[in-house]
Amino acid sequence: MSHLPTLAVFVATYVLIAFRRLSLLPIGRPAGALVGACAMVVLASIEPRWGIDAKAAFAAVEPNTIGLLLGMMLLAAALAEAGFFEMAASFLLARKPSPVGLLYGTTIASGLLSAVLVNDPVCVLFAPVVDATARRAGLPRVPYLLALAMGANAGSAMTLAGNPQNMLVAHLSGLSYRSYLLRGGPAGFLALLVTAATLHWLFRKQLRPTSSAAIDADAPVAARSRGELTLALVVILGVSIAFLAGANLAFAALTGAATLLVLRRRDPASLFSGVTWTVLVFFGALFIVAAAFQRTGLVDETLAAARPFIPADRGAAMAALSAMFTLGCQVVSNVPFILLAEPMIRTLPDPTLAWTVTAMATTLAGNLTLLGSVANIIVVEAAHAEDEIGFVTYLRAGLPVTVASMVVAIGYLLLVS
Repeated sequence: MSHLPTLAVFVATYVLIAFRRLSLLPIGRPAGALVGACAMVVLASIEPRWGIDAKAAFAAVEPNTIGLLLGMMLLAAALAEAGFFEMAASFLLARKPSPVGLLYGTTIASGLLSAVLVNDPVCVLFAPVVDATARRAGLPRVPYLLALAMGANAGSAMTLAGNPQNMLVAHLSGLSYRSYLLRGGPAGFLALLVTAATLHWLFRKQLRPTSSAAIDADAPVAARSRGELTLALVVILGVSIAFLAGANLAFAALTGAATLLVLRRRDPASLFSGVTWTVLVFFGALFIVAAAFQRTGLVDETLAAARPFIPADRGAAMAALSAMFTLGCQVVSNVPFILLAEPMIRTLPDPTLAWTVTAMATTLAGNLTLLGSVANIIVVEAAHAEDEIGFVTYLRAGLPVTVASMVVAIGYLLLVS
């Protein structure tokens, strides 16, 4: 096989990323992705067909994703410095929610916010809140961090502006925001409810109240700087309005962050130190690895080979399409996989339904594995939960959540279409 070296590097990179505690080379996800990206460039210098040259590698890094993450991380750092997250955790605990109520509230709230504000920024902003709330309540944080990530993914399927892949579907398909919302909105909301219920069932033994929650809930927390907190909240509101108005997400977030840096009128070093740079390195490198793998043509060949096996029956065809997207998105990520599958989607008997299922399936597929969605990595890295939420740990929850939510959402779309 002429692309065997490329395939070997691709697999090795994903092994380093997936199994963070690999005894042979325990360097972690960001470093593993960076090593894989550099290896792809080195391969190209040996044989151009095997990898990707330096110029193409840098071009493969998706600037909108990196810019959006950087801008929102700076805004989140400003909120953290002003004491917002401690205040939010104190406010939630003062209401004395039950552990189960907190789980459902986290899942549904993150989903509804993601439908409006995009899932990745929601995870950036609220991972510290959820982490602090669980810790102060004396509850295990893993169920709630998973609720944040999986809820954000599921909820973002409700609109065409909820995540990057849905935005791409809107561009390629010509579906209007309103027409998608009428069908995808209820389907995504049902998936969100199923996600919460499945997580409740999986972690039912861990969701027990502790006495420490009541003690911590009575401790008042004041903002460290009310002026800076107000400023940060106003800027974030402005950025959210820009999102809704259709502005470029990355530049809206970066402009908001730049505005905040100027209006604070002091050394911004503390805000830049609050940026999780390893997340940016991870995704930048992963874009390069995925781009090099796409050049092999293996994904295109697989799609072409799978096309004759898609059933003629509409329901069976949509089920097969969903399964294909679920697996494919784990390999080359949802956005590039949609681009690769576009020609095949256009040949299906009901393109409108096919594009709607594409948006729904590629979004819900993000809950299957830790690497299935940017939001998953953001939550784990932002909460420094790498030792608690590894690839296998996530998969144990992600598999039943993905299967259950996918069946309900796609089933609903078939019923109303």
